[in-house]
Amino acid sequence: MNDNVMRSFVDLRRNFAVYPFESTMLESDRHEMTNRVISALDEQEETWILYTAADLDSKAKMTLEDIDLVESVWLQNKAVSLLIRNDHSALVCLHEQDHVLIRVAADPRDSLPAIRMAKGIAKLLSETSAFAKDERIGWLTAKPQYAGTGIQISFMLHLPMLVMMQQIKAVEQKTNASHGFYLRGCGPEEKNPGSLYCLSNLFTAYSSSELLSNAVKRAAEEICGKEENLRKKVLKYATRSIYLDQIYRAWGILLYARRLTQAEFLAYWSKARLGACAGLLPTDIYSIDTLLDLTSKSKLIEQTDGVLDEHAIHFNRADTVRAALHGGT
Repeated sequence: MNDNVMRSFVDLRRNFAVYPFESTMLESDRHEMTNRVISALDEQEETWILYTAADLDSKAKMTLEDIDLVESVWLQNKAVSLLIRNDHSALVCLHEQDHVLIRVAADPRDSLPAIRMAKGIAKLLSETSAFAKDERIGWLTAKPQYAGTGIQISFMLHLPMLVMMQQIKAVEQKTNASHGFYLRGCGPEEKNPGSLYCLSNLFTAYSSSELLSNAVKRAAEEICGKEENLRKKVLKYATRSIYLDQIYRAWGILLYARRLTQAEFLAYWSKARLGACAGLLPTDIYSIDTLLDLTSKSKLIEQTDGVLDEHAIHFNRADTVRAALHGGT
């Protein structure tokens, strides 16, 4: 798969037939449903850990946000509960828009094993109570667009050249106008300094999982192809270029900065990753991508003895990056 694909995951949405949709669900029903799901997962060999959004403090939320499959918006909804498998390969989100959202990490080259795993978890939960299904429509969901199979495949894409060349808006508009897929910025910051985008199928009514998987993969490959063509066209032959300058400036700052905010780090990380992909920098993509994990907020907080000190975290982030890139000098 193209090196602009960061990761992929599969979502599967279901609603229990015995309960109303989340918008009209009683708190007693939520509690009962949560217990049913917990009991079903407790019987499995793997360990699932329960997190309730209403009970999380700021540090616990940051720790969960560092898990790739978790969305920060879920943690702002006090009704939400998360059951996360101990290896972080899958989770079950309860009481968001649907009763159940099962999310499984996928191999970008082949989503089918992740789809099978999600369906297996859904089958297990359905043994406690049947899911709502219409013979004509398929599985019923809170949003009609997800009715049918209830399966959505997402790709996290790194698209720095499209952003730098100011072509990303046109690509978003074209993708979203097709009514089959949805491309959106998905960085942790509002302005998306990391140039990270999420591509998902907008509707789930495909006749087979293989057709769905292939359709989303083709859409991702088309967008990544535009990114790669721009990279080759703009960076390969230009020795004097503002884009090359931005890449080398970013690399120099990452090597020597003493203080980095998260937004600053993501902006420089994105350009350095572009330089690594283009073979311009003395590093590789793996080393650059590893920086994301090393600078996760939960790990930086550990360096401040568990104290949530934003000022110290910015310095620790720069120290961590320097140490990873060339020994911390």
